[in-house]
Amino acid sequence: MASAPQGDLRSLVDLLPIGAYRLGMDGTILRVNPALLRLNGFASEAQMRAEKGEFIPNPCLDPSRRALFYQTLLQKGRVHNFESEAIRYMTGEHMWIREHAQLVRDASGTPLYFEGTVEDITRERTAVAALRQSETMLQNVLQTIPDRVWMKDLQGKYITCNQAFAESLQVTPDMIVGTSDAQWVDEATAQAVQASDALAYQAGRTVLLEEQMRGPDGLTPTLYEIVKTPYLDADGQCVGLVCIARNIQQRKATETQLRDTSEQLELALMSADLGRWDHDLTQEKGYRMDVYSCRMLGRDTEESTKRRAWGHLIHPDDLPQALHAMQAHLHGETSAYEAEYRARHADGRWVWLSSRGKVVQTGQDGSAQRMVGTLMDVSTRKEAEHQLLTTQAELQATLSAMPDLLIEFNGAGIYRAMHVHGNTELITAVENQIGRSLWDVLPRDAAEVCQAALDEAKATGRSDGKQYSLQLSSGKHWFELSLVRKPTIPGEEDRYIAIARNVTERKLAEHAIEHLAFHDSLTGLPNRRLLNDRLHSALLSSYRAQKHAALLFLDLDQFKLLNDNYGHDVGDLLLQEVARRLLQCSRAIDTVARLGGDEFVVLVHDLSVAEDNARLHAATVAHKIIDSLNEPYGIKGQSHVVTPSIGITMFLGKSVSADTLLKQADIAMYRAKDRGRNTVCFYTSQ
Repeated sequence: MASAPQGDLRSLVDLLPIGAYRLGMDGTILRVNPALLRLNGFASEAQMRAEKGEFIPNPCLDPSRRALFYQTLLQKGRVHNFESEAIRYMTGEHMWIREHAQLVRDASGTPLYFEGTVEDITRERTAVAALRQSETMLQNVLQTIPDRVWMKDLQGKYITCNQAFAESLQVTPDMIVGTSDAQWVDEATAQAVQASDALAYQAGRTVLLEEQMRGPDGLTPTLYEIVKTPYLDADGQCVGLVCIARNIQQRKATETQLRDTSEQLELALMSADLGRWDHDLTQEKGYRMDVYSCRMLGRDTEESTKRRAWGHLIHPDDLPQALHAMQAHLHGETSAYEAEYRARHADGRWVWLSSRGKVVQTGQDGSAQRMVGTLMDVSTRKEAEHQLLTTQAELQATLSAMPDLLIEFNGAGIYRAMHVHGNTELITAVENQIGRSLWDVLPRDAAEVCQAALDEAKATGRSDGKQYSLQLSSGKHWFELSLVRKPTIPGEEDRYIAIARNVTERKLAEHAIEHLAFHDSLTGLPNRRLLNDRLHSALLSSYRAQKHAALLFLDLDQFKLLNDNYGHDVGDLLLQEVARRLLQCSRAIDTVARLGGDEFVVLVHDLSVAEDNARLHAATVAHKIIDSLNEPYGIKGQSHVVTPSIGITMFLGKSVSADTLLKQADIAMYRAKDRGRNTVCFYTSQ
């Protein structure tokens, strides 16, 4: 196969998105591409040579790294994936680079030069470091969880687990990773585990199971509550399971005991036989509980015949509050004694009791001598209150950690509640939204999107992915809405929970990508791809309206000479000014595009039905462009003059293709150059 011409190879190197170079063995600059210049903050090779001379200094922050680079290059003839912390020549910034290079020798084996590529991997290394930190954090979290935690892939292989799970198998976590259940339990148990895994996959959500597992001693079968949750990758595809197992053997026993206690309490309430106490205030040890109270605290019923000091079973932390309530009643400040406190059970645990009583006997001087009252075990209520407070705290922590807006609507779209971190993402203050309809709060376009999401949630239970925009004080913001139906009891108002996530950065990135795909990066003008779309539209429009249109192809005369003499930075600034002047010479309905280099195209459509009038219109636009572009260009304190050569082809309807029109206009442009440049030439078939 014939080798590519040196010019083509040079162009290919210049177009590479990563830095490329060729250096002499002493660091002499033989060849650098634009990407390498940009990497080091230079606008041109000339600027680089002016700043650094004819030699590239050591870019590595650690000189020993460069020494190792040369040593490897001389020994092996090439260097692959060589990473170093380096200095950006122009700015002095620190960065990380990845370098590939190969040594070129002459026929006798003497090194001539070496060439290679340089890539800025600063962001990549930052991302890798962040990933490693996240992985370390995940492992730390796993190890701090007292429950057994493990993860599996779709093939049932263990991906990771914590120390608690590994200890149940009497091994270390690294011995489990990559294995399956069949390697740790018998076949029947392994099949049962696989069946419960399949249940979670089929459900597509978290499932709660109760299964026997090895106990803390690694041997005794113990009842565990197991939560299995499918987890998804970035594309929303299920890739495995996250499982958590909690020992509930004691809880089950406690629940059974609690049910027994509740039944006894219910029977006691039915017969009005609560636990009773009697307190003789004239004696230091005058407090006595009845049989029911003794049973409540697991005491021997024989204790009901004995008197003890008051408060001997009360938790030390609760004793001051109970004593204060007692004193308040004895001093006549309250009509009855009421207190809730923890009392020590015979098995050592603490039981919450509600104690109520009154003075029933006084002395001749009016002093209290005897009190009687009742005891009730309120442990269940206290536990429920504690769980409620815990749940509320967890909910508040979750809401505080969530950056999104959380909104609660009723079925009619009325705002019922809202959780926000500030007012920066709100169209109006929260108090101005509660109780009002979304149609009253939001602009029509946004309200229509929210209403559509609400209607979908009414029909299917949820809605995801709908987007709307709001014009806020800080500018235009985009939001993505997720909405689900809130579980309610029969007869309660329908409620819907909505999460509005600010996706403005993502939308701006999408718009930027779309703009880059269809526009020239230097001038911002439409590129060849967008021009082709406009040409096809113009051909169709001309066909429908039977009006002529014109395509002007212009090339700047001797632009390469200006580039060579003054540098590409001056050339780029001049091209940007040419683009601006072309736009000034065109109508809003016309298209000005840059094909590349110094070639521009102006598409002028919706001209006259008559060909002569259309031709005159096109010629007028062309001469207007010549007059505008002939004006001097003041760039970097110097005046430059550049003239255009313009080729024009006229078309009507769909008689020719877009590619043919470009070729015709190009031919006419070269005819204009043949005629002395800085002129206009129309294309004809002759």
